Amino acid sequence: MKKVKSNKSQKDEKREAVFAVAGDVFARYGFRRTAMNDIAQAAGISRPALYLMVENKEDLFSGVVTFRFNQGIDKAISTLSKSGSIAERITAAILAFEKIFYEPVAESPHGAELMDMSISIAADLMKKGQDRLEKILSQALEEAISNGELVLEDMPMKPLAFVRLLISSIGGLKKHATSMKAFRLQVSEVVGIFFKSIGGVSKK
Repeated sequence: MKKVKSNKSQKDEKREAVFAVAGDVFARYGFRRTAMNDIAQAAGISRPALYLMVENKEDLFSGVVTFRFNQGIDKAISTLSKSGSIAERITAAILAFEKIFYEPVAESPHGAELMDMSISIAADLMKKGQDRLEKILSQALEEAISNGELVLEDMPMKPLAFVRLLISSIGGLKKHATSMKAFRLQVSEVVGIFFKSIGGVSKK
């Protein structure tokens, strides 16, 4: 997998710093109880300066969702480039992504509210981010197949459809996991089951 080069402007870096802080504030207080002034103070900027970056709290929250998605996907990409079998690398990439995007929300006392707000305010952004993650994982699977790392005995669907079903299954785990430790273990187990279902044999 190719690494993504960063070419961010100083303005983009400042916005991302604010989004990083805002994510922590939302996790601490929840969406409804968080005021724009809370985020401005936490970010070390004035309230007017914050409003030069975003239109309102909903716009800021959408920015946080996009920022966290991009962060998680960048981490997933770098994880996929490491050593290990394709099943191991995809497992690690998914866990790396979820550690950045999902786990901070799940561990928040306001996690349910934040997830509801994500669906309500940023559903399109969530869909675009998930599509991008699925595409990256499916490309890694395609590369493993084309270079002979993964020999398939039975592949009932294309790599992208396979990954989409996998990610959908992991989404279901989030509703029932009793802890982050249990969630991580279940993700590893589900990925293993999926690879066994296609008869994949890794040469590594």
